[in-house]
Amino acid sequence: MNIIVVSPYSPKWSNIASIRWEKISKYVSLKHDVTIITSKFKEENYTIRDFDIGNSKLVEIPLKLSINNSYLNKTKNKKYLRTNTFFQKFLKSLKNELRIILEKYLPISPGGALLHDYKGYLQEISKVLKNEEINVLITTYNPWFSLKIGEFFKKKYSKKVFWIADFRDTSFDLDESLISRLPIVRRFTKKILKNADLIMVVSEGLVEKYRNITDKEIFYLPNGFDKTIDSENKILKKKKNFLSIVYTGSLRPKFREISPFLKALRIAKNKEPNLDIEFKYAGFNSSILQKEALKEKVNNIIKDYGFLKRNKALELQEKSDVLLLIVYTGSRESGKSIRTGKVYEYLSTTKPVLAIAPNNWEMKDEVEADGISKVFNKNQVYDIAEYLISLARKENLNIRIDQRYNIIKKYHYKSLAEKLEQKLLEKLNID
Repeated sequence: MNIIVVSPYSPKWSNIASIRWEKISKYVSLKHDVTIITSKFKEENYTIRDFDIGNSKLVEIPLKLSINNSYLNKTKNKKYLRTNTFFQKFLKSLKNELRIILEKYLPISPGGALLHDYKGYLQEISKVLKNEEINVLITTYNPWFSLKIGEFFKKKYSKKVFWIADFRDTSFDLDESLISRLPIVRRFTKKILKNADLIMVVSEGLVEKYRNITDKEIFYLPNGFDKTIDSENKILKKKKNFLSIVYTGSLRPKFREISPFLKALRIAKNKEPNLDIEFKYAGFNSSILQKEALKEKVNNIIKDYGFLKRNKALELQEKSDVLLLIVYTGSRESGKSIRTGKVYEYLSTTKPVLAIAPNNWEMKDEVEADGISKVFNKNQVYDIAEYLISLARKENLNIRIDQRYNIIKKYHYKSLAEKLEQKLLEKLNID
């Protein structure tokens, strides 16, 4: 098969959206021709993180405009401290609303106010289309213009192109945008998907959401992980009366808040002052963390590393006792279906996971299957505090890696690539 992946977030960038098609392409390219069409910044010599696309060909199209490159590693983490004044919150909210409108007409995406070269994409895709066989064209949302590319080639080469519209995120009814909840935005998606041959989504919640707007087949292919994992049970040794917790994800006011965990941390420290508990953070949102930590008076036990390259963040996780996962702290029902890529990253380790998520989160049972990891809702701060205290007191942490392995193995990107391949062979009637 000739497979063309339109993924505007480059595998070179330090972004969760970069990983999905880098890893799937890596394994699919072992048997098939795969070309990844992506964007690149004007900076010629930079590497954000190690990446592996297997035998895939990478075609990079220079951006037409970028206000800044937020994916480049800076030498000073202070570059990433973001304040949250009322005016800045207003501007961010305005930007979220304007993006929903502007992306329907311009090839833009966030991450530095990026303007992509739409015609450049059309030209490069045309070069790798093959006349003698069906071409599988996979477009990834967001940004929206990738869907327009899929629609363009499906209309132009209806018999020659099999278009898969892949959704990492929903294209309507977003938490951060009121405009996205309007019926007209839903109709935009419904209209453009009329030309798709297959719709692919990363969560069961998105299956339900897109089933409400289209009668097209919806294929569930989640995100995953790509590393060798152990299948033997572990007893993790740690210092007694000590606990090191780390979080290497993003923070978002209302939707992914750190405050429930910091409140629990304060409660635990006040109840058991002799316990030595530390919290390590690495990410873009240091200012949010510092503000909330001062409010809860736990800033003295926090180590803020700012933004780290991916390999350094993974090293930080390895040196910690517990991995904090903040899935969703908002109030909308859609939160139950959020499957952040961080969860697969965490479950592929031998570390306990403390997750903050809705009570009906669709991955709760999978996370807790190892016998020590726990999922709490944002209001269970006293329960979280007791959990921290119980782990801190222990010298050995018993984790059922065999149970975790039985769950996580299906999320390995090799397995997901094989699942996609089988679906394509079925849809294209290839033996």
